[in-house]
Amino acid sequence: MKKYYIIWFVLIVSNLLSQNKKYDTILFKNIKIDNRELYFEYKNFKDLEIIYGKLNNNFKKMNTTEKIPLHYNSKLINSFSNSEVSLLLTKNKAFVDYFDFELSKKTGIIYYKNKKIILSKNLTLSQFKKVFKDSYKNASGLPVTPLERAAFISAFIVNKKRTGYISFTFYDSKLISFFISDRKPDNF
Repeated sequence: MKKYYIIWFVLIVSNLLSQNKKYDTILFKNIKIDNRELYFEYKNFKDLEIIYGKLNNNFKKMNTTEKIPLHYNSKLINSFSNSEVSLLLTKNKAFVDYFDFELSKKTGIIYYKNKKIILSKNLTLSQFKKVFKDSYKNASGLPVTPLERAAFISAFIVNKKRTGYISFTFYDSKLISFFISDRKPDNF
């Protein structure tokens, strides 16, 4: 009887493992926008507006215990954004949780598997697919719209022992934006 339990256990575990999707894993420290890390120190608010342009306050008072994604010890104090970027602020640090390459002249860089991937509105879906093969296999799109027309692709992002998700959006086969979150995107 023990043999049957062992066989059933092995079959169940192998079935579960075969259903798990594989995603590429990107190190947080290996992503930069205009040679600036995604979580960086700033001295005053004017510094942020010099970098990103006029920013709009997303909420006046924070009565929440929200944290900065991938940085659970950093309490969110405020949030600012414009059409190009969304910033989550602590006392002296800013976190880029959304960036729009379609509207920005800035470029980003991801260092991944000894490759330097330039993030810009010129990055094509086929170029992305060559580097992030596992994540591309799990790409999602819009109903009745070909994947080349509109694609949403997520990858794991790791910062020390913390994990989250970075999600890339492509339209007409060109990168238009990314966002970072601790929460699992819908296509996972």
